Amino acid sequence: MRRFLAALWTAAFALMIINVSAPDTSAITFMPDQTITSEAAVMVNLDKDVVVYAKNADKKMYPASLTKIMTAMVVLDNVSDIENTTFEAPLVVFDELYGQGASAVGLENGEITTVKDLLYSLMLKSACESAGILAYNVGGSSIANFVDMMNEKAKAIGCTGTHFVNPHGLYDDNQFTNANDMMRIFRYAYDHYPVLVEIATTVDYEMQPTNMHGEGWAHIYHTNSMINPSSYEYYPYVKGFKTGTLDESGRNLATLGSKDGNNYMLVTLGSPIRDEEGNAVYNHYEDHRKLYDWAFEHLEYKQILSPGKEVAELQVRFGENSDFVRLVTGTDYSCIWLDSIDPATLREHVEIDESKLNEDGTITAPVKKGTAFGEYSLTLYDEEVCTVELVAQEDVSLSATEANIDKAKRFVSSGFFLAAVGIAVLLIFLYIVLVAASRKKKKKRKRKIKRVSSDRRNF
Repeated sequence: MRRFLAALWTAAFALMIINVSAPDTSAITFMPDQTITSEAAVMVNLDKDVVVYAKNADKKMYPASLTKIMTAMVVLDNVSDIENTTFEAPLVVFDELYGQGASAVGLENGEITTVKDLLYSLMLKSACESAGILAYNVGGSSIANFVDMMNEKAKAIGCTGTHFVNPHGLYDDNQFTNANDMMRIFRYAYDHYPVLVEIATTVDYEMQPTNMHGEGWAHIYHTNSMINPSSYEYYPYVKGFKTGTLDESGRNLATLGSKDGNNYMLVTLGSPIRDEEGNAVYNHYEDHRKLYDWAFEHLEYKQILSPGKEVAELQVRFGENSDFVRLVTGTDYSCIWLDSIDPATLREHVEIDESKLNEDGTITAPVKKGTAFGEYSLTLYDEEVCTVELVAQEDVSLSATEANIDKAKRFVSSGFFLAAVGIAVLLIFLYIVLVAASRKKKKKRKRKIKRVSSDRRNF
């Protein structure tokens, strides 16, 4: 019995100390202060690749001759030598355009022209017959095939609200786009087709002689008056890129703008063609001038958030050197910013990762500096500006003594320990009863022996 009880106490004590020494241990858009007449617009800062202004960016619009940017890209995908490759103008192109008042450079049926000249007339003069000639020949004698290639290209570069039915942009209810998609097409052209950028930023160009026209037959100028120094609309900071005008679409314009090392691209769609009196107006040029002036004067690259900004703190259990840890921003954040907005006025949002917390909202040591415990975000007008990780600012080492004491306390108060104590008490009680019974039995035996001895002496 003594050996059994000794073994029981040894097991209970071992359960109390097991594992106690190792406690268990995770861009913003701005509004200019001037009225923009265009129905939809998107402006991008090229240096930081961010949208700085948007208006009705996903609204369905008609691209008009901005379509020709996509036409030129598909041509360049399929013609490697534009200077020495020539195409003949088929009759079907002129039949399609007859009577529509389409812009033209003056090519004729059967005329043989280099792809280079066709592209220049396409992008500068906005020649619709050049679009048809390119599409017919690149599409394998099929304009429809070429249009399929245009739609495949649009889908491949991420357009979701654009569809083409012709290569020149003349009105069709099923030929549509939006400002976001048009900017996506424009940006893709800018990034991947340097030849196209060179062409579309040229002010004027001399068409080369053909089988039907002699030297000097056409000196063409870009339809974007903003890049022509002799024009009333001239704006020295703009280059290229493409115009597009239809009664159904309004005036559309895509341009590049640069000043003092700051580079932008801008697409506007749906500026009115006429005012209330029926007079022709060119507010699309004014829209571009206003937006570029605003961007060049009021937008700057600015640090909005510094690393190490103290945001919150968490209580730490079993910390050796501290009972809390400060959470700070893990990185900085800089972006294009409007100078009239004080970054200090941005709304702050803190989100702690609950999966890394104990049930009581604390964390358990050890804590390593730089460990992420959540996110910190800034918003402006309910639009997210940035989100960065919240990380521990310092190390917090483990106090093994406190951890062991805590585990011991939790074990002592556990149901298992209480059950073990109950069993031990019961065994002790049984032991006492057995010992008492054994002693009583021994006393009776002694008394019996004494009686027997006495009887023997009497005998």
